[in-house]
Amino acid sequence: MAKLFIASLVDPASHPGGAGTYTRGLLAALGSSHVVNLAAPLHPPPGPWYRSRQIMSLARSYISELPALTLFTRQPEFKLRIRKIARSQHFDAALINGGDMLWAIKELPPEIPTVLIAHNLEHQVLTQKLANYPFLSHVLKREIIKQRRYEIEGFRRSRGVIFLSAAEMAWGCNQVPGLRALHVPPMFTDPPIVRQPKPNGHLRLGFLADFAWWPNRQSWKWLMDKILPKVCRPITVHVFGRQSDQIPTRGRVISHGFVQNLREVWEQVDIMVCPIHEGAGVNIKLAESLYNRMPVLATTLAVRGLECPSGPGLTIMDSADEWVAFLSSSQADLLAAEVPSEELSRQFSPDRYREKLENFLTEVIRGNPR
Repeated sequence: MAKLFIASLVDPASHPGGAGTYTRGLLAALGSSHVVNLAAPLHPPPGPWYRSRQIMSLARSYISELPALTLFTRQPEFKLRIRKIARSQHFDAALINGGDMLWAIKELPPEIPTVLIAHNLEHQVLTQKLANYPFLSHVLKREIIKQRRYEIEGFRRSRGVIFLSAAEMAWGCNQVPGLRALHVPPMFTDPPIVRQPKPNGHLRLGFLADFAWWPNRQSWKWLMDKILPKVCRPITVHVFGRQSDQIPTRGRVISHGFVQNLREVWEQVDIMVCPIHEGAGVNIKLAESLYNRMPVLATTLAVRGLECPSGPGLTIMDSADEWVAFLSSSQADLLAAEVPSEELSRQFSPDRYREKLENFLTEVIRGNPR
């Protein structure tokens, strides 16, 4: 039975966002064949003095080789605790949970083989920010170069990388030939919630997201400004997730805030929408909807990196005009009556990846050639 140490920016027991959800699924996939010791920060982001620490990290990056995001997450207390735990007992391997935690490799004993879990390619997120904040172009361009270089170097220093996104895994393998890589999408541990379609002409849309993350706020703005005012039929939009009670709304929108029980989400909507136009990695809330066999209307970016072809229960379109025409037509009622296939749902089950993970970690621990 392998003994693993995980250095993680999120505590899977309490984190409400996608990173916490993914980490819970990963731990479930590791199952009973591994003993896991996880270290997370005492004050996870946003934490106290969040904005002030962001500004300080950006300023410090001017005189550091490290990017601002790394300086932000590398808190002194957390560093010391990772070093102490990692050296207090023997571990077969260490998992670095997120590219913003790559600094933790230096706190580990040099003989421990390390695996990086790449939730996002952070330099791609910064590139999208550059388009939205041109007045910060000088600062962001510098950070993009540093972050990209830092991520590639992190791939080289790790003995293996687990990617959430197949597209990002292809990019990583292209940048580092011979990289030992594995694609493991989001996984969910609770049994799928069986939902009975109840279309009745009044369409109920649901948007489940962490609105503390700026790409989700941008996507909501697109939906509210470009789509909803032009839909010519009775429609209600139910918005769920962290800070969903703080986003701007109007008219046919009901904000629910953070919801503990997902059954409350599925029972109040006919179609889940994922109008994602910015961001990187994979859309964990979309995967969770498909796992629970909820019909989904999404953009191409929302399904990026996942094996989710358009078909029964999943419609993919990108332009505002397409969304308006679809939601105003009987096609939306047909989608609301559909159920994503069991095969599509099963691709997000931990059982599907348990053996792959076991073999991957065994190769890492044994130090087999890439």
